[in-house]
Amino acid sequence: MIEVSKNKLNLIVDDINIGYILFAEKEDYIVGNHIYINPDKRGLGFTAPLIKRFVEMSKEKNKKIEPICPVIKRILENKYREVIK
Repeated sequence: MIEVSKNKLNLIVDDINIGYILFAEKEDYIVGNHIYINPDKRGLGFTAPLIKRFVEMSKEKNKKIEPICPVIKRILENKYREVIK
């Protein structure tokens, strides 16, 4: 499950926060500041649902993403170019 707060997407699995994306919503775009996955959960595919939900959120708000985080930037450039500001 992904919980959305004012500036954070949290990935919750079995009541454990696996990771998150920190973002800042501007008037006409969203800044992707940072993505974090717990070290013991890295490499298990948890980044994909977080990024997918982040992209869905940007499309729902009709806003592009400015990826400050290099990991977010790399994934968006490879899979979701259409949402990059």
